[in-house]
Amino acid sequence: MPTYTASRMYREPKLFFGALVVESNPAVAHRMKRILGLLAPGRRVVLAPTCEEANAMLAALPFDLVFVGMQLYPIGDAAAFIADIRARLPRTQVIAMSDTDERGLVMSAFASGATGYLVRDADDAEIAHTLRSLATGIALDPRVAGHLLAMLAETFAQSSADLHAQDDFSACRKLEFRPRATAEGTRHDLPD
Repeated sequence: MPTYTASRMYREPKLFFGALVVESNPAVAHRMKRILGLLAPGRRVVLAPTCEEANAMLAALPFDLVFVGMQLYPIGDAAAFIADIRARLPRTQVIAMSDTDERGLVMSAFASGATGYLVRDADDAEIAHTLRSLATGIALDPRVAGHLLAMLAETFAQSSADLHAQDDFSACRKLEFRPRATAEGTRHDLPD
């Protein structure tokens, strides 16, 4: 019977096999490559400064994780690029990165299909901690999580208000026309 050591019984889940960092700022791109290299030694991490170069890399090599800088130029390209990646490679996780947790960028990233969001001003340890959560679900900066919870609360509040308005309308619809027998035959009338 084989003996099981702690290292054989517990293996840290693989975060990724191949990662692509699409970032126009070389310092940020190299920082992400260094952090990813420490988290998953020996895994492929490729840098691409533009969407065009990233598309060429995505066509040539398999990636299960893509980081997209939300400040890609021209502005707005990042959200469209995220949507394109998710449409072509639905199993690939796409993590948006930004200098800010500005609500519009967060909404744009998630509406486009991002599966996570990092704020680049976090220190290396915070980014590494956030990325480790990829193994169990989603990589989300805590500041961004606050925005998502607020958006979710607003959505529920709006849905609740819409549902309440529908209930009022449904009560009006309960008035229905029923046939009423008369000496001349059947006629339609409002209920008594």
